[in-house]
Amino acid sequence: MRMPRLKVSATKARERLAAGWRIVAARIGRKKRGPRPRPAKIMKPYIDRGAFRYRLVKFFFPLALGFFCLLYGFFYGLTTPYLLVPFAFPVGILMLLAIWALPDRPHAPTKAMEFFFSGLLISLIIWPNYLALALPGLPWITVIRLTGLPMAFLLLICLSTSSNFRSELRQALAATPGVWVAFVTFIATQFLTIGFSKQIPTSIQKALLQQVNWTAVFIVAVWVFRKPGRAERYISLFLLLSLPVILVTFLESRQQSLLWSGHVPSFLKIDDPAAAAAMQSTTRGATGQYRAKATFSGPLGLGEYLALMTPFAIHFAVGAYRPIIRLGCAVLVPLIFACFIFADSRLGIVGFLVSVLLYVLFWGLMKMFQERRSLVAAAVVYAYPALFGAALLAVTFVHRFHTLVFGGGAQAASNAARQSQLQMAIPKFLQNPIGYGPSESGIAMGYSADSFITVDNYYITLALEYGLVGIVSFLLTFGLAISFGARAAMTPTALRDRELSLLAPLSIALTAFLVIKAVFSQQDSHSLMFAMLGILVALIYRVSAAERQDPRSAAQPAAKVAAPTARAASGRRVPATASQTRFAPRR
Repeated sequence: MRMPRLKVSATKARERLAAGWRIVAARIGRKKRGPRPRPAKIMKPYIDRGAFRYRLVKFFFPLALGFFCLLYGFFYGLTTPYLLVPFAFPVGILMLLAIWALPDRPHAPTKAMEFFFSGLLISLIIWPNYLALALPGLPWITVIRLTGLPMAFLLLICLSTSSNFRSELRQALAATPGVWVAFVTFIATQFLTIGFSKQIPTSIQKALLQQVNWTAVFIVAVWVFRKPGRAERYISLFLLLSLPVILVTFLESRQQSLLWSGHVPSFLKIDDPAAAAAMQSTTRGATGQYRAKATFSGPLGLGEYLALMTPFAIHFAVGAYRPIIRLGCAVLVPLIFACFIFADSRLGIVGFLVSVLLYVLFWGLMKMFQERRSLVAAAVVYAYPALFGAALLAVTFVHRFHTLVFGGGAQAASNAARQSQLQMAIPKFLQNPIGYGPSESGIAMGYSADSFITVDNYYITLALEYGLVGIVSFLLTFGLAISFGARAAMTPTALRDRELSLLAPLSIALTAFLVIKAVFSQQDSHSLMFAMLGILVALIYRVSAAERQDPRSAAQPAAKVAAPTARAASGRRVPATASQTRFAPRR
């Protein structure tokens, strides 16, 4: 039996269909909407993680990272242990990113940083750098690197996590504006010239080591020596460390060989031509004289270090220190000169003469500023041109002095070698004044990669490796620091404070360093010199800060008054000026 059909008009059918569609659309949320409103703008530091680029990164970054790790692990397993250093770069980059992402903290690890800083300077002086661990595929593991790398690591943490540390460091560097600009330029040339090197891995390694041993040491020194008392303590430490060096020099000269020759354990022996040369005895070929080297790689390195200690020994001998200290430093000066004779080091004698002559001038000027009516100070200052001229005449015409400074027939070969190197370097520099890259000076001059490369003039090394910009920025860094330091040493603030008076021997030591570098290219004492550069900048900042706090001190002469006394910035009692006596509060 068939069911009857329902007859529905077309109009009613359309109405029912539209009503049903509206019900379905309402249920599934497909109602007709207007234009979609724009999302609210995300304010920094917040981000919209639902944006398309973030979703794209979330999808592709794990795939790319997994593929990179696959290739990295394959080639690491294929080349280890011969290419460990190149494969350490990704780990180093990740470490730097982790340090950069660290949150700000109220306290930075500055004490640990200073501990490794002092360890680096001590090991630089008393431990031979050629005694180190040599593992396959790794650079030499020296004591300097064991202390320098943690120091640089802690410095990066302090810079990343402490706004107070950055602010204090910025204020200290701002006291010598031209110095830090020239220093940053010198750092930039070290990396920019890597692209011109023929041995890029070696150049990268040298540039990175220089950032640890030079740049990090300078920055840490600027921050550490802002604190009163630190500069005098460390300078005293340098002088104390010179005593065992002098003792070893005397004993070695008597024994005619290194004291530890034949007693070095096998795990400290390095299979390298430079280390082997440092372990051998050094004698002057023309005279047969043994040349002592103590804890340094050569007799010239020993002469450089002791020449740099000379102005500090003189300063402590004539300064306002206890009698026992003055007597000990007065005895230290002739002992230093005797070491130059044992090492047959002409550059040490040159640095010694530069230190003595410049300190006489500084002493006369400081004495004149302190005591306006001092006849001794006036006599020293006004007679200094005659004294300097007499010294030049003695070095030029007196045979014994001429031989000590310029050498005689026995040193003729050394002088000829320096002249020959200069003639070889000038055409190469003119061909490429941009620079050949770190560690490329010897090869650029014409030495083969397998030969024992030696360059005696450090300015040749700077010009060939870093170009015109590099050598100019290096000279400006030290030259401007010396000029700032000499000017600050004559201010009343520095003349009243015993620790701030160290600006004078620091400026003299840096000047002697620039003179010595004209005949000595090795970098045994460079970390120590960049530490002294940081000390100088920090003391200049302390002088400028003291003058800003008390503007009257800049206009007042540093008069010497017997009583009463005032307390200086370093915490020591010094003679007070007339204005301090008049307006001092009652106690």
